Amino acid sequence: MKPNELTGKVALVTGASKGLGKAMSVALAQAGAKLALVSRDEKRLAETAAAIREVGSEAEVFPAD
Repeated sequence: MKPNELTGKVALVTGASKGLGKAMSVALAQAGAKLALVSRDEKRLAETAAAIREVGSEAEVFPAD
């Protein structure tokens, strides 16, 4: 994706705490999207949110099973 291609959009990613979900979340953030992150592991979700904030985007964490 191009930088800022998704500016103004919100992406909901389930399974965002690790693996492909985490990688996709960071890629979406780099493209300008704001993220809603869902997973069972709240600690890992917080780590994903921190990585997203490091690239200059916003993230909200929603632990759910």
